[in-house]
Amino acid sequence: RLSADTKLRYDGGAGSGDVDFEKDLGVDQDVNTFWVDGTWRVGRRHQLKLGYTRLSRERAGFTLEREFTWGGETYEAGLSADTSTGSDILGGYYRFAIVRNDRFEIGPTVGVGYIWLDARVEATGTVGGASRTLDESASTGSVTGAVGAYADGWLTKRLVARGDVLYIKVSPGDSEASVIDWRIGADYYFFENAGLGVQYKYNKYTYDRGILVTKLGGEITYQGFQVFLSFLF
Repeated sequence: RLSADTKLRYDGGAGSGDVDFEKDLGVDQDVNTFWVDGTWRVGRRHQLKLGYTRLSRERAGFTLEREFTWGGETYEAGLSADTSTGSDILGGYYRFAIVRNDRFEIGPTVGVGYIWLDARVEATGTVGGASRTLDESASTGSVTGAVGAYADGWLTKRLVARGDVLYIKVSPGDSEASVIDWRIGADYYFFENAGLGVQYKYNKYTYDRGILVTKLGGEITYQGFQVFLSFLF
């Protein structure tokens, strides 16, 4: 049950062309996600972690209720729009346990990654007696660096509580991209090597483009609960 808040602009600076995908384009707040990560303990205090998240949503046949500019084109109220948007986040991280014993560990995290973002708005219809067809799409990506912290605690032999937070920032050209990502949850191992986990996850992606940069920018925030399978070897 993840929900999203998406405000993007294509061909414009902050505040000059923001389109709210949930309100202006009727995209459902519910997010379809594919999420996987793995952690390899390479030493008593050292871990390597790799994670990937994919978000995607679509909405077809939504009648626009207000006029806005997207990709240098004016989308008038009354047009019927088909919308798709998605993002991918790939990251690799190193963790060092400052404090570690048989039941608990905590320490800092550093890492690098890459973020992709794409959005497309198609619209057709007749406005003021004139037939119009518009189709503007954009995508962008940037390398990221991350700093943060993590903590794991075995509450019982089968139950482990986990939490981590990451702040990711990069400044490509005259732009600035950042991600705030944190989660807290727990895994319960019904079997020796397999269990079920639940977590609350928050992720905010912001990409501020310079006012003269005619590319995709804006922000996506998603948050909510995830239930997942967990494997331990």
